[in-house]
Amino acid sequence: MSTMAADPPAAPRRMRAPERREAILAAARREFALHGFHGAGTAAIAREAGCSEAILYRHFASKKALLTAVLRAEVARRVEGGDAIVPPPGAAPVSLADVLASHLADGDLGVTARLVLLAISMSGDPEMGEAVREGFNAVRGPVRTALAAGQAAGVLRDDIDAESLTWMWHGLFLVALVRNTLAEDGVALGAVGAARELERVLAPPAGG
Repeated sequence: MSTMAADPPAAPRRMRAPERREAILAAARREFALHGFHGAGTAAIAREAGCSEAILYRHFASKKALLTAVLRAEVARRVEGGDAIVPPPGAAPVSLADVLASHLADGDLGVTARLVLLAISMSGDPEMGEAVREGFNAVRGPVRTALAAGQAAGVLRDDIDAESLTWMWHGLFLVALVRNTLAEDGVALGAVGAARELERVLAPPAGG
């Protein structure tokens, strides 16, 4: 009695160039966050992305160019997804502390912080420095817009320049995030209390 031969396994679908690029960026994001610039190997990144190093270098001219692209993609993802450091549109000042608390509880934001700190450590390089400055401005812009909207809505005092308010909030957030990235031991939660004090200071005077 004859048996029919089993069909050969289907060949894996070949990724299109944009898909391959995204796969490389995702693998590089993990490797750079875990191992830093010098510890992350392009061979390991390519292997995780399911391609060869030769293909990786077709998409990115160097490991530095790859890290720069990872940083830009990370900032864009956070900002465009409304998941950076901006309080919800139209939120009252009390939301500042709530937003900070939720971000400190977001483990994935630690990956973002490690990537940013890594890029800052290399910002003496012109290309990397430009990418860091771009990211800084991309995050600050929506924060300033949200705080200015809060002033216009009467939930934030309007006798302080919105740019000054942005420095206050951005600075508090960054320090808390960096401390939490160094050790998730609860110390950074003290910044949540500081944010509540900040919102009290920023609240319009009663009857004002």
